[in-house]
Amino acid sequence: MTSSSAAIDSAIHLIRTYMALHPRSADTLEGVAQWWLDGQIPLDVTAAALAQLRAAGEMEHVDVGTRQLWRRHRSGD
Repeated sequence: MTSSSAAIDSAIHLIRTYMALHPRSADTLEGVAQWWLDGQIPLDVTAAALAQLRAAGEMEHVDVGTRQLWRRHRSGD
């Protein structure tokens, strides 16, 4: 499935809203799609949205064992 710009923009909005309510949240790509976005956004769109938020300095991913967790960007961690 191709990620449309409108779908990515929608996912970005939903992620920003979720992070405003839960600023210390962290989850895997699959967890973000399932829990933060209520399973309504496909994984490829969620991944593209997270990548754009990372490029903008709003989100970061950290490696925890073999998993990669996404969270709000924290300077100095």
